[in-house]
Amino acid sequence: MAHPPTDGSDTVLLPRVRGTGPGDPTEPPTAASRAPAQRVLAPDLARGFMLLLIAMAYAPVYTTGGDAGGYGRRPGGSSLDQAVSFVSTLVVENRAFPMFGVLFGYGLVMLVEGGRRKGLSEEESRRILRRRSLWLLVFGTVHTLLAYTGEILAAYGLAGLTIGLLVFKPHFRLGKALAILAPIYLTTSVIMMSVLVADEGTLVQPGYATGEDWALRLIGVIAGPVGNTFLFPMFAFVVIGIWAARKRLLDRPADNAPLLKRLALLGVSVSLAGALPLALAGAGAFEVGGIAYGVLNTVQELTGVFAGIGYAALFGLLSLRLADRQGPGTRLLAAAGQRSLSVYLFISLTIALVMNHDLIGVGDAVGKAGAVGVALVIWAVGALAARVLEVEGRQGPAEVLLRRLVYKRPRR
Repeated sequence: MAHPPTDGSDTVLLPRVRGTGPGDPTEPPTAASRAPAQRVLAPDLARGFMLLLIAMAYAPVYTTGGDAGGYGRRPGGSSLDQAVSFVSTLVVENRAFPMFGVLFGYGLVMLVEGGRRKGLSEEESRRILRRRSLWLLVFGTVHTLLAYTGEILAAYGLAGLTIGLLVFKPHFRLGKALAILAPIYLTTSVIMMSVLVADEGTLVQPGYATGEDWALRLIGVIAGPVGNTFLFPMFAFVVIGIWAARKRLLDRPADNAPLLKRLALLGVSVSLAGALPLALAGAGAFEVGGIAYGVLNTVQELTGVFAGIGYAALFGLLSLRLADRQGPGTRLLAAAGQRSLSVYLFISLTIALVMNHDLIGVGDAVGKAGAVGVALVIWAVGALAARVLEVEGRQGPAEVLLRRLVYKRPRR
């Protein structure tokens, strides 16, 4: 099942709303000279916070003592483990991933619009998008082999090569795309939930010591992006993000405040209502099994689409309050969000190193609450490192590498 992974970088997975960095050929001419405070704040804040939720979703998957529970399954362990499981099912699992998908679609539109302002033709913008997407597939493949088999980088690459091409189509095509995708995802979600019911709703990461472990990782290279894009409504998130970008919801939040408020209220309300039954079942409020569990899990997953919309709208509104009075916490989140690909890879690789049973093996000794505690520490280290780079005026290493791979220039 697709966990809410990250998604990505400011240049590729979750691009900056105003350009992608100095020297980027798709960047508006004046973007390189803007001061950091003039950046659009909402996407950076959203990405920084969602990276925390991603860490909280990834770490429990490595617990091997049998007490972590699956989505909506009651974990063993202490009362704190039970409480953490309840909150995670309610607001984290299948919730952070949709918001990153929305921001990914949003960033695609900004990328293409930036190219137009630089005088790039549609064909040149298509080539850039194609190269970005192909390199994402490469990054995702390596990441799957080294760390997390449910990762999302390759799925973003696949989305960029397919549904992402809607950025070049008329606006009315977005509605047609959603009308086609909705029944498809309803069907595939039910199929996926049936598989999870048979597997007791658990997902444990393979180790590194046996041939079977590496076989599972190789299978994940294909199964991960296919599952995350076709069995989980990834394409729908991207289409919604493209729509939001054309409405300028996040880079002009003051102009769209009434709509953002309605989207936040509707999205978060539906998300909570859809996740609550599964969360209560996981907390032991009532017993479910078989088909009933599959239905609750399907509802929880599909209402995550509304979470993606609602969470993004909330950060759009939050940016209005924080834009002129950014404290240390705001700057920390924004710095992480600006370097989200680097921070994501740091989080995922470090969690694997610390938690995997074939490495340091902390996952053998902690339950869900302990795993979330490990995630908080690792996210904090990654965010602080991003803040240090921000103070030094440097981008993240993964962003720099990916930009060089995508925007190849001849030597002078």
